[in-house]
Amino acid sequence: MRFSTSSAEALEILSAEPFDVIVSDLRMPQMDGAQLLAEVKRLHPQVVRIILSGQVEQETTFKSVQLAHQSLSKPCDVDILKHTLNKLFGLRNLLVDESIKRIVSQIETLPSLPAIYTEVINELHAADPSVKKIGDIIATDLAMTAKILQVVNSAFFGLVRKISDPKEAVMLLGTETIKALVLSVKIFSEFNQKKYTWFNFDELFNHSMSVSMFAQTISKEERLDQYLVNNALMAGMFHDLGKLILVTNFQEAYQKILIVAQHEGQHLWELENDQFGTSHAEIGAYLMGLWGLDYPVIEAIAYHHCPGKSLAASTGLLTAVHFGDAYDRLKMTEDSAGKLKQLDRGYLDNLGVGHRLDDWQMVCQNLAERKV
Repeated sequence: MRFSTSSAEALEILSAEPFDVIVSDLRMPQMDGAQLLAEVKRLHPQVVRIILSGQVEQETTFKSVQLAHQSLSKPCDVDILKHTLNKLFGLRNLLVDESIKRIVSQIETLPSLPAIYTEVINELHAADPSVKKIGDIIATDLAMTAKILQVVNSAFFGLVRKISDPKEAVMLLGTETIKALVLSVKIFSEFNQKKYTWFNFDELFNHSMSVSMFAQTISKEERLDQYLVNNALMAGMFHDLGKLILVTNFQEAYQKILIVAQHEGQHLWELENDQFGTSHAEIGAYLMGLWGLDYPVIEAIAYHHCPGKSLAASTGLLTAVHFGDAYDRLKMTEDSAGKLKQLDRGYLDNLGVGHRLDDWQMVCQNLAERKV
């Protein structure tokens, strides 16, 4: 470990030798923690970034959320810091896995973070964010506006009247929901269904929407921190993002894998691991990491099929997405026995929430029935 009393000194230390993680205070003279982490992200992108902030600094912390992999409150208990480091290193090791590197190196182009999403984020981080401006930004993309309004008016949200203006959608659903919708709708719109007739993009989008709603419902049911509740939609929407990468870059091989999974009842992610050495979960998490999304979202995506491989010691987004995915798969297969076969019950028991499964299934069932 090395310690410094200024951002400038920290950058000098980082340039002299390799480090795995930087833990920075937010309030510092000359260059504050957010500015420091921006420089670290640019110059040393492989370094895990953690920021420490107090209650009075919450507004500034919100502006720096995309720069840090994790944000911890001051004063920070040493055991909390140790546990945070363990989780981050576990994910860091996952995202530098050679199999993922090998697959990603064969991909001609990875999707970039859409400019319209960045515009929405910038407005949300403005000193005085405007719902009208966010609506106007969305309205500049007519195709995306149409799709968002279609989703907003669908049974997913159960609104009592039809919404025809993106500004009204922002006001009714809230900025966190709109943020997730903007990114997901834009990403899915990039894929041409006619070109990939063997893969159903609409089915994947609808599944992702369902998982996001179930994940948020579970997050609220367990009274998780509002930060996690806000991110539940994003984690659910993109838990299967890696499938889009595999569909569009490994067409022949992936089409064969899908056929085997459908006809022989094998888990898709296990077949992906056999073929590629990694699965859509890790690939999606890798992309989310490149986009700088928050750590809990990346963790939920990376481990949503195998949560026991994570170092999670408490109920969080990973738990919510894991259950939401299993529950929606149950609905899709119409299993008359009603068994959530894809759940890692050992992981859930270790968290002490195994007894909550019936309650979670009930609240998700109520939500699903309202959608019909």
